[in-house]
Amino acid sequence: MRLPLWVYSNRNIAGSALGIVALGAYFTGLIHEFWYVIVAGSYGIGALVARDSGALETHLSSEMSVHEAIDGVTKLADEARKRLPPDIANLVGEIAAAVADVLPRLAAHGVADATFADVRSTATRYLPDTLNAYLTVPAAYRNTAVISDGKTARQIVVEQLTVLAGKMKEIAQDAVADDAQSLLANGRFLKERFAAAPMFRPT
Repeated sequence: MRLPLWVYSNRNIAGSALGIVALGAYFTGLIHEFWYVIVAGSYGIGALVARDSGALETHLSSEMSVHEAIDGVTKLADEARKRLPPDIANLVGEIAAAVADVLPRLAAHGVADATFADVRSTATRYLPDTLNAYLTVPAAYRNTAVISDGKTARQIVVEQLTVLAGKMKEIAQDAVADDAQSLLANGRFLKERFAAAPMFRPT
């Protein structure tokens, strides 16, 4: 499936644009000899100069302390605002805010280690992994190409992050209510639902 991804990439789009300009110059008589070399060279220059979206710079680990995890996820949300569409960035911000509220409460309440670990791992591993997997797909592709169940990559990531944001809010409420059973249940849900980042490429 490399071909579709390349077709949608910034490199191919930029190369094609320069190639078309060069081809237009040939048809209008601005260039004559070796026009095909110039067209091919123009495409190559565009493809070399253009860049696709890179990964977010994250320094998150599931072994982080509460303070480190909160600081890392907050920085991730700040970078997401610069790199991602507002609807996705807002969801990341909601999740980061929930993490900042949830983790200290769980630590203070002496919640079962498994639940605390599930919440921390979801915030420090699943979230950045998902965002980076999304960003490795060319922007034009993730916004338009249907890859699974009639959905684009953008629709899938919004759906997943919406569920995660809602679940983190539930966990915060459970911690306030000191509802151990609900905390355990929601912790298991996080582990099962968000064990691995979704694929944003055709399967």
